Amino acid sequence: MSWKNLRSIIFAGILAALSFVLMRFTEFPLLPLPQASFLKTDLGDIPLLVGAYLFGPIAGIAIAFVKDLLFFVSGAGQGGPIGVLLNFIATGTFALVVGLVSFKKKNDLTLILGLILGTIAMALIMIPANLWAIPKFLPSWTKEQTLSYIYTINVPFNLIKGLLDTVVTFFIAKALKSRRIFTEK
Repeated sequence: MSWKNLRSIIFAGILAALSFVLMRFTEFPLLPLPQASFLKTDLGDIPLLVGAYLFGPIAGIAIAFVKDLLFFVSGAGQGGPIGVLLNFIATGTFALVVGLVSFKKKNDLTLILGLILGTIAMALIMIPANLWAIPKFLPSWTKEQTLSYIYTINVPFNLIKGLLDTVVTFFIAKALKSRRIFTEK
């Protein structure tokens, strides 16, 4: 194993730990709606998106997996295993897109493009994921109620969450670059 690979693995591990701590202790509601009180965001996505940008899509997904596994094992979150799985699907998709778009060339344009496309992909993938999950949480809801919730609350939530993650991740990545913590390809 080369020093570069070992350094990448160590840094990805640190990002996964930081991502878990931020997820565990910075959770807050994003939409002040009573019917969406369980929809919360956190700053835990930032380290995994930085990791996806720096090390590629597989590392980003691995960081998301470790973060969500630690979150589940710690007993946090109201959604239980299904909530953790939904979070992994959302953040894993986001990280995958960011990592794929910026894999060959790491600059501001590929980062912004990856974050914007990742936000859209996350919002879209959560439509079928929620169509599967909502009947498990709320079996009394009709299909019309489920679809109304998804399109009027969940999709906007994911777009706003993605926008917040995009802005913060962009500025953190720029700060890391300006301090030469990593170099561009």
